[in-house]
Amino acid sequence: MKKLLLILSLPRTLIAYILARRTKIDEIFQDLNRFAYGGKKHDKEYLTFSEVIVFDKCFRNVLEFRLKKGHMLSAVILRVLFPVKKDMEIGRCDVGGGFVCFHGHGTVISANRIGENLSVWQGVTIGRNPKSPKAPTIGNNVSIYTNAVVAGDITIGNDVQISAGTVVMQDVPDNSLVIGNPCIIKKKQMKCGYIHTKEKKKQWIKKES
Repeated sequence: MKKLLLILSLPRTLIAYILARRTKIDEIFQDLNRFAYGGKKHDKEYLTFSEVIVFDKCFRNVLEFRLKKGHMLSAVILRVLFPVKKDMEIGRCDVGGGFVCFHGHGTVISANRIGENLSVWQGVTIGRNPKSPKAPTIGNNVSIYTNAVVAGDITIGNDVQISAGTVVMQDVPDNSLVIGNPCIIKKKQMKCGYIHTKEKKKQWIKKES
């Protein structure tokens, strides 16, 4: 059934793929590589794009966010072809490539600037707080888990993990683990990340800090 749906969607996915490629926005395909986890990764980029955009609405929201910056007509066409998630919001901000969102229900992102390889889960809120007119600045390789809040004129460093349900309203240094409300900041012993092999299996990689 899934394969049939994908085949029937190929005319739509081809139009969306051409629109994305014509923009020459490299970050779109860096995002795609992060969304193409598990069995979604194919040898041909177009097939990967097709499967991800058909079955992952969060990717549609991220793609629309990219297209809105200078390619508004393409963004409108995309929304007609592939409706986005209505309960996921990405404000106008600079976000580096490799941005991925899992599930995305109730996720709101409005930052000053975000680096590369941001990972967020459902219910995450990034934005201002009542005491600050500015939104957070977030570094590279940051993961923010379910229902966490990152708010205010603060800076989140590189290689930071923010645990589920954590509320962060203060600066966080590089290579930190943040937990709780009020938050507790702990130095990580290792920098951790993951890659997806050609065999479509998740492998953990560790690097000494």
